[in-house]
Amino acid sequence: MSQRANGAINLLTVDVEDWFHILEVEGGYTRAQWNGLESRVAANTDALLQEFADAGATATFFVVGWIAARQRDLVRRIAAAGHEVGSHSYWHEVIQGHTRESLAADLGGSRKLLEDLCGRPVRGFRAPGGSITPATAWAFDVLVEQGYAYDSSLCPGVSSHGGYPSPFHGPHRVRCNTGELAELPSSTVAVAGRRIPYAGGGYLRLFPYPVIRSCIRLDNRGGRPANVYVHPREIDPEQPRMELPWKRRFKYYVGLRSTRAKVRALLREHRFASAADWLAAHGAEIADRVLDVREVAARSPAAPPDPPPSPSADR
Repeated sequence: MSQRANGAINLLTVDVEDWFHILEVEGGYTRAQWNGLESRVAANTDALLQEFADAGATATFFVVGWIAARQRDLVRRIAAAGHEVGSHSYWHEVIQGHTRESLAADLGGSRKLLEDLCGRPVRGFRAPGGSITPATAWAFDVLVEQGYAYDSSLCPGVSSHGGYPSPFHGPHRVRCNTGELAELPSSTVAVAGRRIPYAGGGYLRLFPYPVIRSCIRLDNRGGRPANVYVHPREIDPEQPRMELPWKRRFKYYVGLRSTRAKVRALLREHRFASAADWLAAHGAEIADRVLDVREVAARSPAAPPDPPPSPSADR
């Protein structure tokens, strides 16, 4: 029986970033170099929009603000096709690289830009790399202060840039010092006593499709929607290759030629909705599932220290 037949509604999300927006690695490009690089994000995102239109699926597109400022018509096309627009930050920087002040400026600026372009409220956020951890739980306070209604950053398991131990493996709420917001975490499966993501990024590219389908069924039988995500670059096997350490090179480029077929199979066999639509239909069901982060969120991040004074000339 397909998931379309049993009626389960899953989450379909896209992290709209370009092929060079890689995090925390030697061999990547700096912000100063981005403007000089070939941009492939518009064509790849348009291809995903067509796949979704053919399947009659709606999604949430978490857009990097830097891209939105340069590809304004792309954001408008996403909204015009009936999809939700969310923020993937402005600079595509992990939360650990921010102070409260810099994160507030980033989240506020990206939200206003996206709202101006799509003409609708921007309610959702996904941190680059899913990088909200117990050490950066203060980010929830900033999200509420900046007017966001939900987050989709937590990984209740193993994660390269994040990871948040949590009793909740599906949608729930987060209570922080400035209020509450909904949380739509990444989907994970238990393997050898650890929870491993399976529904997006390198995991979606690496795992055989029958494994992904079985994991979605497990989540659905447990009353949880799968949170499937894809990056536009992941359907582009001809993208330029960066000189990366071999582990990151494998993780970044494995399975590029099979991703589009997996996306089509997912769309064919499962029902999907945007984050906003899912919350509108099911938000009341998670009212009592609350992750309280007020104690850890009170720990403010320290600003980078000032450089030490230069030695005196007469020493």
